[in-house]
Amino acid sequence: MREANWDEIFQRRADDSGDAEQRLSSVLPWEDWLTLSIVVICFMSVVHSINSANWVDDMPSLYPTGLSAIAAGYALARIRWREGFIHPIALFAGATLVFLQLLAILPGGTPAARVDNMLDRMHDWWSAVTQHGISGDPLPFVILVLVLTWLGSYASTWAIFRWRNAWLGLVPGGTALMWNISFIPGQFSFAFVVFLFAAVLLVMRLHIATREREWEDRHVPYPEFLSLSVLNVTFWVTLLLLVLVLRMPLADRSDSANDRWSKLTDPITERVAPLSRVFISVNAKKPIEVHNLDDALAFQGKIALNNERAVDIDVELTPEMAAFLRARSYDEYTRDGWKGNTEGEAPLAPGDRTNIDQPADGTRKDVTIDVTVTDTGDQHLYSLGQPLSADADSNATLGGNLSDVTSLEPEGRLRKGDTYSVTGSVAVASIEQLQSAGEDYPAWVTERYLALPPDLPRRIARKAREVTGPASTPYDKAAEVERYLRTFPVDFAVPDTPPGRDSVDYFLFDLQRGYFDYHASAMAVMLRTLGVPSRVATGYALDDLQRDGDGTTYEVTEKKAFAWPEVYFPGVGWVEFSPTPSEPRINRPGTAQAPPATGSDRGTEDEAPIDIPLGAPQVDPAAPPLAETGDDGSGLWRQLLILAGIGGVAALLFGGARFAWEYGLGGLPRPVQLWEKTQRLARAGKSAARPTETPREFARRLRAEVPRTGSDATYLAAAYERARFGRKELDEEETERLESAWQTVRNELLRRALRFRR
Repeated sequence: MREANWDEIFQRRADDSGDAEQRLSSVLPWEDWLTLSIVVICFMSVVHSINSANWVDDMPSLYPTGLSAIAAGYALARIRWREGFIHPIALFAGATLVFLQLLAILPGGTPAARVDNMLDRMHDWWSAVTQHGISGDPLPFVILVLVLTWLGSYASTWAIFRWRNAWLGLVPGGTALMWNISFIPGQFSFAFVVFLFAAVLLVMRLHIATREREWEDRHVPYPEFLSLSVLNVTFWVTLLLLVLVLRMPLADRSDSANDRWSKLTDPITERVAPLSRVFISVNAKKPIEVHNLDDALAFQGKIALNNERAVDIDVELTPEMAAFLRARSYDEYTRDGWKGNTEGEAPLAPGDRTNIDQPADGTRKDVTIDVTVTDTGDQHLYSLGQPLSADADSNATLGGNLSDVTSLEPEGRLRKGDTYSVTGSVAVASIEQLQSAGEDYPAWVTERYLALPPDLPRRIARKAREVTGPASTPYDKAAEVERYLRTFPVDFAVPDTPPGRDSVDYFLFDLQRGYFDYHASAMAVMLRTLGVPSRVATGYALDDLQRDGDGTTYEVTEKKAFAWPEVYFPGVGWVEFSPTPSEPRINRPGTAQAPPATGSDRGTEDEAPIDIPLGAPQVDPAAPPLAETGDDGSGLWRQLLILAGIGGVAALLFGGARFAWEYGLGGLPRPVQLWEKTQRLARAGKSAARPTETPREFARRLRAEVPRTGSDATYLAAAYERARFGRKELDEEETERLESAWQTVRNELLRRALRFRR
């Protein structure tokens, strides 16, 4: 009797349908390993793209979510229950995992405290959504991404392994990947290349698997490793195609491709824009217009301004004017930003004037500017000072009164190259006129522009009283607060306000640095606590560096975006102030800029204008350091991630070794499996079976070379012959004897293999 060779043992026979069924019913056949590996590569590329984008600072790792969803999708897809029973199990498992991940990142000493924190924050966020408010809390976005990662990975895996539909399985991942990279500058994405590569292999793999099932049902023989052969060919063809595509002048190497990509993704970004007010914490991946919300001014934390031209204006400025190009103003303060509430609109024909009061004592003057639009999408007509009239059809948005014009908007959407003229009312009152304006405010002013949130921290009012000291007039109070805030340095890389904190309070007492939105808001809020009506306006700051030579044309870019407070003075109207030290103070006519600083523990300010570029963070060496915020646990999480990575690598190595050890044995009788493993271990110990030896002859020689194997090696050989050639199953007692013999032979052969290795 001769021993059967490898091919005879593992070749597929057309009439061996029982063995085929046994292989298909094994826990994880090698073909499922192959498909599952491609699925993991495919969808982990999507998870990696989203995870590495770092959309919010508190985002936990998405890898455990994605991998567990794939594992659950595969395991549940193999259970032949009704889908109505299986999917609730998956949803419960996913919800549990997401909940545990959220508990790990939420603050609180106990799980109950962390749950309360989550519920309170989600309630605040939902209130902002339903009431057109603003939210800078990252938690809702974290929950959204975790849930979608789980659902997308699970649904895709289910479609692939249960429905055998590769195209349907690729839709969630492909959509998420395209959505993610559409908000990231540049079009080339290595994750997209990996996804596309794996997607092609997956489609091929499922196509071959479907054909194999058809052949098995028809008892048609086919090569055992046909999938690997086709996969090998597909791999190299796909790789060649990707190399050719990457060498073509597309993506980031083609302006025309960039334009087409922008046109393709603009509808997506425009539809998402209205939701941005409740996702302020999401980090921008490319320079954007800092005041990109039409009716809200949100505290955005870190920002990056770009050099895109916004408008060109022609105007002749005089020293007493505030060099601010005005877009609109905001009246309602919340801890996350400002809201612009409008009571209605007043349509204006070309040349019609708004109802803004124009005093006759020379405290204001009309200034007309000519504007050329150099960007698309403008929704406001810019003015110098309060808007009065335009030479085109427009609408005046009204606040608390017909004379309270918050902005002037065009009748239609402005396009690049459009031109218009706007006349504005600019405050040129002297210091003495402002000091003598008094406090006889109209009712619509006090009702609207003194309002503050009921939960505003009281120490803001205390600080305002401390800063202003004995100042008696509204102007003197405003000048003192302006002087105080100009000692806070400009910094464009400030962190987001912690959830639940008031942003002005955080700026005044923790950050003590920031940019124009923070300076302007702090001044307006501090003045309101003192009973001085104020609001915040946005637009652009003008300086001589933007001017075209010695002419009167200014080329305004997004880098000069700005915000400033406007203070109301009876008989004068709204007057601009400049508390941000990156812009000079307004040169008002009069005998003094302001009385000596009192009550401030921040020192005095150099009266010379501070010329600080707006494009980069500024750090004042004399400024107090940032307040300590405490350990956020990032060090611990980093260690846990490292350990998880090591564990993942170890698990991968273990899985690979186990796969190699079990490879080719799926579906075979147990005695045949153990005899093949015995031969593999014997080869590692330099005792490989000889081609001319029968199983029993090999067992006798093994017993002589490894004496401790004893009769156990002979028993394994006899059991193999009985199962392989006699096709007789072992009874329970024989099976126990087989396992005992295998343990003895395995241990002795392992010792011999390790001894030879050394």
